[in-house]
Order: sequence, then C-alpha cells, then structure tokens
Amino acid sequence: MRHSVLILSPSVLLLLLDVLPSSHAFLPSSLSGSALFAPSRLSSSCSTAGARKSWSSSRNLALRMESPVEEAKAWTAAGMSVEEFFERSVGSWRSLRSSHNIAFAQLEEVNSDIDITQVAADDSEFLDICKTYNFEPEKACSSIRMSWEGSSDWDENEVIKGSTVLVLYKDEERKGKLLRSVGYTETIPAVGEWTMQEDGTFVLHTFYDRAAAEERIWFATPDLRMRCSIIKTQHGKGVLTASLSTEVRDKSK
Repeated sequence: MRHSVLILSPSVLLLLLDVLPSSHAFLPSSLSGSALFAPSRLSSSCSTAGARKSWSSSRNLALRMESPVEEAKAWTAAGMSVEEFFERSVGSWRSLRSSHNIAFAQLEEVNSDIDITQVAADDSEFLDICKTYNFEPEKACSSIRMSWEGSSDWDENEVIKGSTVLVLYKDEERKGKLLRSVGYTETIPAVGEWTMQEDGTFVLHTFYDRAAAEERIWFATPDLRMRCSIIKTQHGKGVLTASLSTEVRDKSK
C-alpha cells in the first residue's frame, strides 16, 4: 500500500501546533508516527508552548509599534501675557551683557547680579513715581523693583550698582505705559511705551532728553531671559550702542 507524503512549511507547522490541543491529537495515523513529527526531531522553539509564546510576543510588539507615541512638547513663551511676563521675571538672575559702542568702536562685557522683587501698593517709591506722572496708583497693572550690582571689563575696580522701580499700566490688552524711577539710559525718571508681542517678547521704547532706547526682552526658557537693547540718538536716526544680555535664574538664593 502506497502512502502519500504531506510536506508542510515551518510556518504552517507552527500554526498547527498552536491550534491543535496536543501535538498529535488530530494528525493522521500515517503522519503522527513519522519522523517528521517525532519529538526528537523538533527543536524547542517548535514546541507548542514556544510557538504560543513567540506568537504572543510578536503580537504585543506589533501593538506597541502601532500605539501612538506622545512627544514631549517644547516650552514656549508664545501667547504669554504681560502679567505672566512680570511674574516670571521676579527672582535672582546672573547676567552677562556684551555691548558694542558703535560711536567709539569698542566692546564691553558686564557681569551683574540682578534681583527683582514685587512692590507693595503702599511703597513710597512706587507712590512717588505715580504722582510724578499723574498716574493713579490703584490702576497700576504690576510693579516691581529691580536692583543690580556688577563690574565691567573696562574697569574691574569700578562697581556698577543701582535700583529702579518699574510700574506697568495698560492702555490696551497688549500695550501700555511703563514708568521708571530711574531710566535705562539716563538716571532720571522716565516713561516708556511697551507692547507685548504674540511670540512672548516684551518690547519697550523710551525717549529721553538726549537719546532714545529700544529694548526687547523674552524668555527662552522659564529660567533664561534674553535682552536686546539699542541706544539711539534723540530722534532715532543713528545707533550709538547695541547690546545683548543673557540672564540665568540663580536658584541658589
């Protein structure tokens, strides 16, 4: 009596072993005893348990690959309000400012420690600056005191220090006036016009008796502020000084 030979591929064999209750229960008697299905000829990876484990692992891997991976969103200052900008500015900062004095073709580096604190509504300096420019104190949007101390590479023995109170008023949601007890370019009280751009940059224009200043300040990260300043002639036709400052939050204080 002649027997037909059934040749199965390895993948079909593993499928049969996984589906059938046992390795020989439903196999034809002519095949169940053949050397092809003999346990001694089957490797451990072809056993029923091994096949099931391999299939389960592959299925889990496929599910993991198909699952969407959520990427961490990068921090951005876009859409920041002026109130949040002032709140984030409060603290201690270590500043490095590089200035280019265009008029004298010279470079200067200034290292400073800056402290920014909130100002109380009954602070005398706050009330004085509001009175000087006839602004109502109760309508102030925010007020901070900024103190600094540093040194310049032009004269390492000279200590550069000072303090000013900044009072913020709104004309519209993203623009208004900024009062200073001490100006940036001249050490006199000054009033500037500010705008808060959609990308989170605080832009300030201030006109003094002999010059004009344009400042752009923004947060690169919650603990890193950038400041770009340009000092112009009185009517803004020429640039006298351009500077860039990096301010890193000092968390040790």
